[in-house]
Amino acid sequence: MKGSLAMMSERDTEKGKVLVSVAAVIEGERNKVLIIWEGDTPYHEHWVVPGGYVKPKETVQEAVAREVNEETGLHVIPTKLIGIYDDFVADAEGQSFHHIIIAYTVKTIGGELMVSQESMEYAWINIVEALKSTRLPEVFKKIISDHRKQKSIKLFS
Repeated sequence: MKGSLAMMSERDTEKGKVLVSVAAVIEGERNKVLIIWEGDTPYHEHWVVPGGYVKPKETVQEAVAREVNEETGLHVIPTKLIGIYDDFVADAEGQSFHHIIIAYTVKTIGGELMVSQESMEYAWINIVEALKSTRLPEVFKKIISDHRKQKSIKLFS
């Protein structure tokens, strides 16, 4: 039925925690990308690219724009899907969950870079340095690497 939610049966659901979030690769000058010192779970006190959870009534593109603005003060629009990533992490109590991250390359269209409760610090890091860094979780290195690969693809007309 169009416009209504279908009921899910018990067999269609599995107990466990699955989280869906978005991530944004924001490229600056001289092949650098923006990273933030994460103030929230699940990557609390790690360097990551900006992003966060998708709310139930928003599209992933809306979530990218909202999360980047909340974390950095920048206004962005998603320009290209980088990929969809799986990460398996544990919370403070040791409960495991599946974290699905939908990553985009974004274009900055306004705003002013700032820190927030969610991003206690920010830095611009060279893409090559980011890929070698021990300060970024592997899933974010993969996102940055895939962004870099997409940039290097040349289209022939």
